[in-house]
Amino acid sequence: MLLYFVQAFAAAFASTDPVGAAPVFLGLTAHMDARQKRHAAIRASISSFLILAVAVVAGRFILGLFGISLPAFQAAGGLVIVLMGLEMLRGTPTRVQHDDSEGEEKEDPIIVPFSMPLIAGPGAITTMITLTARAEGWAAQFIVLCAVAAETCVLLFILLSAAWLSSHFSRSGLRVLLRFLGLILLAIGAQLLLSGVQQFVVPAKG
Repeated sequence: MLLYFVQAFAAAFASTDPVGAAPVFLGLTAHMDARQKRHAAIRASISSFLILAVAVVAGRFILGLFGISLPAFQAAGGLVIVLMGLEMLRGTPTRVQHDDSEGEEKEDPIIVPFSMPLIAGPGAITTMITLTARAEGWAAQFIVLCAVAAETCVLLFILLSAAWLSSHFSRSGLRVLLRFLGLILLAIGAQLLLSGVQQFVVPAKG
């Protein structure tokens, strides 16, 4: 059981890539103060855990219920990340980062698109569904959930550290970082989108 926990934790960590998400978190929270960044890190960690936990328990059933294939889900997630990257390339907080609308419920970019699909994205959800399919019985499924919880703790630590490090960046430095991260996100989203489309189309040709 310990070996299965280690394998599940390694798979969860690799598929969510919390280290790679930390710079993006810096860009999204550039306009926040220290307390808001801590709260954002906690929200991101909790929401990503809940998303992955649902994937472990009922992910395959939910996708099947709506007739959504994993490649289609991946392509949709890639499109969301592409849109996020395009806005970040503008170098100033936009609707993805900061919603100035009044009299309406504001969107939370920490939940979408940061927690999903950036952290708990198609790859992570697919990994959780695969691990659950391999699990035999509720005990093994509980181990997968524990591995997700452990990965969430690591994610929270990394995001809190990133928030602390951001205090060492000047405002102009954060703007440069924001543009660079926008380009990186654009590439990541394009890769996810094209990969999902390819997986969806190629089997149809065969």
